[in-house]
Amino acid sequence: MKAVFAAVLLFSMVMGIFLAPYFNVSIVGLMALFMIFFLLSISVVPEKWLWLSMIAIGFFFLGVLRYQQYDIFFKAKNYPVGENIKVTGKISLPPEDTKKATKVVIYDEKKNTKLLLIMKQFPKYRYGEMIQAEGQVVAPIDDSYKNNLASRGISGQILFPVVTKENGTAGFYTKVRGVLFNLRGYFEESINKTFAEPESSFLSGLLLGVKRNLPEWLTADLQKSGTTHLIALSGFNITVIIVGLRLVFSRKSAKLSFYMPLIAILGFVVMTGSQSSVVRAGIMGAMMLLAHRVGRQSSASMAIILTAAAMIFINPYILRFDIGFQLSFMAFMGIIYIAPLIKLILPIRNESVKEIFSMTLGAQVMAYPILMYYFGSFSVVSVLVNLIVLPFIPLVMFLGFISVVLSMIWVGFGYIFSWTAYFLLHIIISVIHFSAGLSFSSLEGVNISGAAMFIFYVALLQVVFIYKMLKRRQLVRAR
Repeated sequence: MKAVFAAVLLFSMVMGIFLAPYFNVSIVGLMALFMIFFLLSISVVPEKWLWLSMIAIGFFFLGVLRYQQYDIFFKAKNYPVGENIKVTGKISLPPEDTKKATKVVIYDEKKNTKLLLIMKQFPKYRYGEMIQAEGQVVAPIDDSYKNNLASRGISGQILFPVVTKENGTAGFYTKVRGVLFNLRGYFEESINKTFAEPESSFLSGLLLGVKRNLPEWLTADLQKSGTTHLIALSGFNITVIIVGLRLVFSRKSAKLSFYMPLIAILGFVVMTGSQSSVVRAGIMGAMMLLAHRVGRQSSASMAIILTAAAMIFINPYILRFDIGFQLSFMAFMGIIYIAPLIKLILPIRNESVKEIFSMTLGAQVMAYPILMYYFGSFSVVSVLVNLIVLPFIPLVMFLGFISVVLSMIWVGFGYIFSWTAYFLLHIIISVIHFSAGLSFSSLEGVNISGAAMFIFYVALLQVVFIYKMLKRRQLVRAR
């Protein structure tokens, strides 16, 4: 009962944040709406649920108020489009090289916000350096890109500014992150030395989320086969790590099946430079592991919901605009709620294989509507390709990681150990390439509306609810 109560309140707050743009009124207007909803609940809701509905309404409007407050605060920091500005700031993320330019994000201490600079690839700049940028602020190409920047706390962008280096001292936090980013860069270099292309680029995507070196044909194949999530730093990567290591160590020790995935998640977060998307996915994964350690599914779902609600309250934009966060959350919820249903109907005898397939399908069922909503494409072969490929991903990540670490010690060790990982990587890429080459591999222009996506999730929730009710009745009859 406590879990249901907490879930209702958190869901009310999250829905308030999600629907806040439709409540574009002043605080006085919000108070008036609150009173209207409050009076309606008194007259409509049964007495035994009245107290819960009143508190839920309060949390709903708390979410609306939080979004509006955050939105006003963020927009006040936006740089004026079309004006020439001169900004001094510290590079807050490692520069991202693309084929034509370099993207650099700097933190402006005066405005307490971030600015994106699209710069020439030379000269090179590093994380933590203080620079001065002068140029004209330009508008994002569309609302989708603008919202993506906003979810990352970026208030504007300048194309090819005039840049000069400034003197500045790095704080302790910057130094620590700098060490992590340097380690990631060194690790990426070792991957490129140990493995040939395109296997090295694919492994960099798996372990670090680095996509800039991927060949164009492989990027297109990943999209057509519905396997892009493999190289995206989101809940899918964390899910793969958790599932793989839990299956490996569950037969040996319950403690190892908990601590080894936890250590692996921490290592993955550190290795990727503690990027915000990975940290969020890592926290949710750790909470799910902790809840499973307790041994209750309700604890797992409550842990994920509580963690997600806290993240959304801190940054309300991630709920509406951060696709990575949405996919991470849905992937974890799919593992908790949908995977057990799929496991019942899968005609597979081997429990380990059955576990992998059910969790994979559960995560995909929950995530695919979001992918269709944003990208308007549907991969016909996605489910089959993922079922073939995903069981090998934890092993590839582990072998690839060990190979690169050994290569960092001595290149010869890395070459000797890398052959198995290279062979598996080659098979995975071949499967993806073959499936993407099929004439019916994907359907383009298959957009779904927000309303259709909402109906899908409501219907899925009803299926889960019916399953829970039937399972509870079976337990009662067994007693």
